[in-house]
Amino acid sequence: MKTLIAYSTTLGCTEQCASRLKEDLGEGVDMYRISRRRKINFELYDTVIIGGSIHEGMIQRAVRKFCEENLKDLLKKEIGLFICCVDPGENEDELLKSVYPDELLSHALAKSYFGGELNFKKMNLMQKIMTRKKERLEVMPEIDFDSILSFAEQLQQKNA
Repeated sequence: MKTLIAYSTTLGCTEQCASRLKEDLGEGVDMYRISRRRKINFELYDTVIIGGSIHEGMIQRAVRKFCEENLKDLLKKEIGLFICCVDPGENEDELLKSVYPDELLSHALAKSYFGGELNFKKMNLMQKIMTRKKERLEVMPEIDFDSILSFAEQLQQKNA
């Protein structure tokens, strides 16, 4: 079984989660950064995992476009979907539903929220200002490595 993790990252958190997921899944996993716009040969993969980060309630345009343009091919594969977000609000499931196409969501074997991380060193001035204004962040956000492992195990069980 060959797996592709297709992701987009703004400040590096999603890439960090994708790398950890690759480790947890083991052999036969390739990573593909969506924003690089290389052509993907979907025939090489049994499973495709798609991930992106949420900013102001929206996933990166590149992830949305990737899903829309490749929907026909993606629906022929086993699918996993994840998001990274500093402050998902009340319900992570609703956030997942709002950023991925319905057909892809209903087809997915695994869906998860991996937490988030604030990397001030990589932020531009506007991002720093916006982040500081978000006083609703009561706790420092962090990546949920247990969720990543659980997601990997869920995919492996369904593929066994």
